[in-house]
Amino acid sequence: MKERIKTRLKAIDRDYVILLVLAITLVTIGTVLFHEMERWSWIDSYYFTIITLTTIGYGDLTPDTPAAKLFTTFFAIAGVGIFAGFLNKLMQRRVKRSERRLEKRESEKK
Repeated sequence: MKERIKTRLKAIDRDYVILLVLAITLVTIGTVLFHEMERWSWIDSYYFTIITLTTIGYGDLTPDTPAAKLFTTFFAIAGVGIFAGFLNKLMQRRVKRSERRLEKRESEKK
C-alpha cells in the first residue's frame, strides 16, 4: 500500500513540476508579447496576462491590434487549460500530503 502511494506521489510531483514550468512559461510569454504587441508597460502586460489566465477579465485593458486580439484568443484557451491542470495537481498534492500525515499519526498511535 505504501509503495503504491509513493508511486502515485512521484507521478503527481512530476506532473506538478511540468505544469508549474508551463504556467510560469505561459505568464512570461504572455507578458513579453503583450508588452511588445500593445506597447503596454511591463506591469500592465503582466496584469493583463494574469487577469486573462484567471478568466477575471475586468476589461480595463483590452488589446487594440488585430495580432494581439488573435493571440489573446489562443492564449486564453491554452492558458486556462494549463492553469486548471496546475491547480488540480496542486490540490492533489495537498490531499496526498494530508493522507500521509493522517497515516503517520495513525501508525504512531499503534
